[in-house]
Amino acid sequence: MTPIPQTTLEQWSVLRTVVESGSFARAAEQLNRSQSSVSYAINRLQERLGVALLQIDGRKAQLTEAGRTLLAEATPLIEDMILLEARGRALSAGHEAQVRLLIDSIFPRQRLFKVLTLFQQQYPTVEIELRELVRQPAPDPATVPYDLAVSIWDITSQHAIRMFDIELVAVAHPSHALHQRGISLTQPTLSRYPVVSIQRYDGNPVVPYTQPLTSRQWRVSTVEAAIGAVSSGLCYGWLPRHLIKADLTAGRLVPLPLGSEGSRQIPLYLSYASRDRAGIATRAMADLLLAD
Repeated sequence: MTPIPQTTLEQWSVLRTVVESGSFARAAEQLNRSQSSVSYAINRLQERLGVALLQIDGRKAQLTEAGRTLLAEATPLIEDMILLEARGRALSAGHEAQVRLLIDSIFPRQRLFKVLTLFQQQYPTVEIELRELVRQPAPDPATVPYDLAVSIWDITSQHAIRMFDIELVAVAHPSHALHQRGISLTQPTLSRYPVVSIQRYDGNPVVPYTQPLTSRQWRVSTVEAAIGAVSSGLCYGWLPRHLIKADLTAGRLVPLPLGSEGSRQIPLYLSYASRDRAGIATRAMADLLLAD
């Protein structure tokens, strides 16, 4: 036989309010109830448990040792139920339960976390599922489910919204051989030295906005690994300027002498998995991502 709880979260909530307010009278005011109904809820709770939860010290209601232990265990349940009810009201108002977000790994993290903070303040009941892309177009929603994707340009997409460009800079460690030549570099010269490239999760090399594929490559799966590889002094690479700003300022990484060819722009685009089916929260997330 499945056991049924003999106490209610409402009773535990009343107990918490009595403890936090310090008295039955103040708890009754906060709960907009009569003092007798507050006392009745506490008495029923103690009867069901068979243990005293409160003791009166002067005019102040305090927890017993058993009360402290049990209320501490009940508090997360109370918070979970409050959140569950809030989510129910949000769903009734047309909000999604979750927004699934794909973000390219070169998207500025500070900007991303600002967006997520603002979103959670506006939609505290909506969960965010965040996953990273590694410099690839938005995938097919049928194979990789998502609601919004921020990715590099996809020539097949007709509805992607251009956001902004990410600058890539050709850099190497100051002791790298490419910095010792003392002349402007050419593509044939670069091809004789190892370059770091980033691979997607499926093992396919990322071709756009990198040097042509050669056998002299270090293949890594994250931007952070690419930065580490270049910082080792054993290869050069095209790295996002905003992620290596401190290294450039400190001289730990130095731009290669390529003139105007030493900088490239990667446009980022926002895509809906289905704009027609996007809910209120998804559209709000998109607006925050697109905001300056």
